[in-house]
Amino acid sequence: MIPQVLLPLMLPAFALRATAAILRGPPLKDTVLLVSRVILRSLPVVVIICFFCGAMLTVQAAASLAPFGALRMSGLIVGFGGVREVFPLLAGGALASRTGAEIASQLQAMRVTRQVEALEMMGLDPLVLLVAPRLIACVVAGPVCVFAAMVSGLVGGQVIGQFQLGIDRSAMWATLLSAVGVGDLVVGLIKGVVLGFVVGVVACYEGSIVAEGGARGVGAAANRAVVRGMVLVCLSCLGLSALIYGRFL
Repeated sequence: MIPQVLLPLMLPAFALRATAAILRGPPLKDTVLLVSRVILRSLPVVVIICFFCGAMLTVQAAASLAPFGALRMSGLIVGFGGVREVFPLLAGGALASRTGAEIASQLQAMRVTRQVEALEMMGLDPLVLLVAPRLIACVVAGPVCVFAAMVSGLVGGQVIGQFQLGIDRSAMWATLLSAVGVGDLVVGLIKGVVLGFVVGVVACYEGSIVAEGGARGVGAAANRAVVRGMVLVCLSCLGLSALIYGRFL
């Protein structure tokens, strides 16, 4: 059993091994099925969360701008801050909590029931058969979830702006989209790929290591995957924002 203190230090080495496993060609059928499964299960969570987040951002922006007579400009803040930062971050967090926990528990259950050892006894590589398809699924689902988060967040802002704040629909959409450029969408998709990779690596790593045995180990792996995945998602978003937008400061 690996000491708990040393577990996070082994994550970079595992990420390199998992990336190399992808280059060795994981099973195509399993990969396609996992990609579709991750997307279909994560999208509803992302859409619901970001819809209400966009609505809340609009209300808060309107409350701050109303004393200055700039109520109609609330969509500008939502479009600017939401698309660049908030919606991709929430998409990554939702992916970590929904998919990360599932992947970690699946792999840990396979290890507890010695299915992984059975593959190794047959001369098969669990990284190629089990880890690589799940990592690819997260990398593909990442930008899809981020794009859906942007759209649903903007729709949420428009709905609350029109029906609660009384802002004209055309004016609301104009201010929402005025702060969003093609570059912001590209950056969001890049963030989605990075966040998907981070979530996939963390989830697969937590599911692959042997820290505890039995059902308790399965639950502990899922918990670690969510906690550590969300922490690394936040750090990744901060690092990417500083790298991409920091040059304009």
